[in-house]
Amino acid sequence: MSATAGAGSGGGAVGAIVVPARFNGPPGSANGGWISGTLAGYLDDAGTDTAPGRVAEAVLRAPTPLEVPLAVEPADDGGVRLVRGGTVLVEAHAAESTDLGDSPPFIELDEAERAAAALFATSTHPFPGCFGCGTGRPVGDGLRILPGQVAGGPPGLVATAWTVDHSLAEADGTVGRHLLWSALDCPSFWAHQATMPTDGLAALLARQAVSATGTVTPGETYVVVARADAADGRKLRASSALYTADGRLLASSTSLWIRIQSVPRP
Repeated sequence: MSATAGAGSGGGAVGAIVVPARFNGPPGSANGGWISGTLAGYLDDAGTDTAPGRVAEAVLRAPTPLEVPLAVEPADDGGVRLVRGGTVLVEAHAAESTDLGDSPPFIELDEAERAAAALFATSTHPFPGCFGCGTGRPVGDGLRILPGQVAGGPPGLVATAWTVDHSLAEADGTVGRHLLWSALDCPSFWAHQATMPTDGLAALLARQAVSATGTVTPGETYVVVARADAADGRKLRASSALYTADGRLLASSTSLWIRIQSVPRP
């Protein structure tokens, strides 16, 4: 995890984050799930209980730049915020478990693999360099989590298999919970793309809430499922879930995306 504790640039800073270029989302800025999960990891430092099973929520206010020091500061609501030069980029705080609603259903591994294989029969990729789902990222560099429409399921129910690369492990061999946020992030975008197969969708993550009761093991294969829940103008709401191959729920998420015409740079 590339968040380094220490003094930041803002008053009362509890740490600092430098986003390595590997973890980009849209060009020039951080992957939304990665930076949300990384910032949420500081909630314990701010006195908020983030034990497994609790819900944390992040709100993305502005694009987060890469490879520059960013201050983590306490927020008035007991949460934390990521700041650069007085501009709040991301905020994270504890949330209620009811905010997550029902998780998308488990999809059998072989069915999820078939869904993913059919993805680009009907859609193109707006951000091929994205850490979470970019087709331009080599295996082992990006997550390459690319869910497709589940055959026979309602429009917007997508799934894929995900084999966790060993490069994602910490020094002790574990995988940080912040990477689960990344794994749950992009699939919720592809859920909405599946509802509009003839359109090229582009959107940015605005809000994500996650509850993780477990983590993943490098080399193991999991199932990621996402569901398009609602669309209201430019606002797209979705849910996603991470399961073991035998159907045990490890993490769930809700997200809000905002449709865009062009990508703002930090």
